[in-house]
Amino acid sequence: MRVVLGVLLLLLLAWVVAVAVAGVQAGRALQRVADAVPVLEQQVRDEDLAAAGTTADRVADDAAAADRATAQLPYRLAEHVPRVGDQLAAVRGGARAAALLTQPLPDALAVAEDVVGEGLVSADRTVDVAGLQRLTPIVTGYRERVAEARAALHAGEGPHVLDAISERLDPVTAQLDDLADPLDTAAEVLPRLPALLGAEGARTYLVAFTNPAEIRPVQGIVGAYAYLAVEGGRISLTRTGTDNDLYDARADVAAAGAEFAALYGEDAAIVQNVTTGGSADEAGVLTSSLVADAGLPVPDVVVFVDPVGLGQLLGPDHAPLQLGPFGDVATADLARVLMYDAYVTYGADNDARKLFLAATSAAAFEAVLSDGLSTAALDGARTAVDSGHLAVWSSRAEEQAALVSAGVAGVLGDPAQAGPVARIGLTNTEPSKLDFWLQPAVEVSAPCATTGTGRSSVQLTLTNTVPEDIPAYVANATARTAAGKRTAQDTVSLWVAPWVGLDRVTVGGQPVATAVDAEEGWRLVRLTVDVPPGAPVVVRWELSGAAEDLPRTVTGPTTAIAPAVTTGACAP
Repeated sequence: MRVVLGVLLLLLLAWVVAVAVAGVQAGRALQRVADAVPVLEQQVRDEDLAAAGTTADRVADDAAAADRATAQLPYRLAEHVPRVGDQLAAVRGGARAAALLTQPLPDALAVAEDVVGEGLVSADRTVDVAGLQRLTPIVTGYRERVAEARAALHAGEGPHVLDAISERLDPVTAQLDDLADPLDTAAEVLPRLPALLGAEGARTYLVAFTNPAEIRPVQGIVGAYAYLAVEGGRISLTRTGTDNDLYDARADVAAAGAEFAALYGEDAAIVQNVTTGGSADEAGVLTSSLVADAGLPVPDVVVFVDPVGLGQLLGPDHAPLQLGPFGDVATADLARVLMYDAYVTYGADNDARKLFLAATSAAAFEAVLSDGLSTAALDGARTAVDSGHLAVWSSRAEEQAALVSAGVAGVLGDPAQAGPVARIGLTNTEPSKLDFWLQPAVEVSAPCATTGTGRSSVQLTLTNTVPEDIPAYVANATARTAAGKRTAQDTVSLWVAPWVGLDRVTVGGQPVATAVDAEEGWRLVRLTVDVPPGAPVVVRWELSGAAEDLPRTVTGPTTAIAPAVTTGACAP
């Protein structure tokens, strides 16, 4: 009996020692991973992908060592010991998650360095389509690894896990939960990019340069355009022009759907109004139809971008652009030059001004390409998309679905998936360029309660900051008085979910009548206001319904001056 007990004690001691050694090995390896991750992140942010690849190799080796240590049989058996086992299981979950997440990083960074090391677009304006195709299985595989890592971390959770452990692992779990949706989007979008870049044959892009000085819900009127040919990743500018080429053309409004045709009618068929609906996909369909009617090539893809979006694409640190009579223009001043200074300089010579706008817009876009679509440009593109100053439409349904998933399509979307949000749009209804000076301020007052029924409000304040002296072409062309010539007139549109009740709409505190319709599943509320200089106009929508459905955020309008959005006192 003593011999048996001695052997058992020795086995127990060996087991404890084995678990302890495995735990120490795993702990040290995971600590090295934790220490290296911030370094790796900074190297990636600095675009030093070669150094990041070296760091990723060490991180992957350490994570794999921790995973092996905690996968040993003595360690796994010890996970069944009360209390102690909870701690071991938590560490095991962390080690397994670390190994899953870090193992593909060296290969992914090596491919990324090939694809974007010198910018997404090379010096000869070619995108590495083959590299993007190599990235696709890495991204789709990583999506599966993130799902497994989340499962491993959740499996290690328990009520008895020490705070010292949970405080290290819980933030990782939260970050992976946040990463799941973007990875799903990337896995859906990335396989579509090669075809969009001409891997399967030449594609024709139409870049429609819009002008929010004469505002529309999708940026503004189309004033100039450029055609790009994209084949095998190579991008070339083939043609530019102005809206003069499109005045006699008419889009097929029915192509945008019966609902759109009923809402906006044949007015949407002309070049000034193809962007008048709530979504850029309809604007893409109409623009494609319009240029076809004008005898121009039918585009596969339409890109809508305005001077604000161009400035955002180039970024604040970009070298000034040489713009003829205006000399070197900083990107921060690009919108002002294109939407105001050009009117002052060219005066009544409208043809010369439009030719300048077309040439300048094309030059700015060329500057974006010549930068190689750097990380800064991609960050600027995201800013432009989020603010509504850049949107992309594809004529192919599967590509358009991917663009919608990526959030770059500029569409209203499904109100059931949008959450508690409203959207505001403006449409210039008198011929002028006065919207350049509109300063919108939006205040959202959400319900105080988060459940049950409640009330909320959305308030839009429009301030017209137009100066005393403006060119005649900029002024309100139909006005009779000096003050009237500086007064903007706009239709204000609000899109809210159809299950949100509309109690009242006021302008300047006085109730007003509105047109209430439906667009793409949303409730569309419209009214028209005059905005004289120096006298703010306040439009207020009072809403009611289920507290969780009432708007808590607002997007738009896509004015030249960014809207200021604030949160008001909650509504009881």
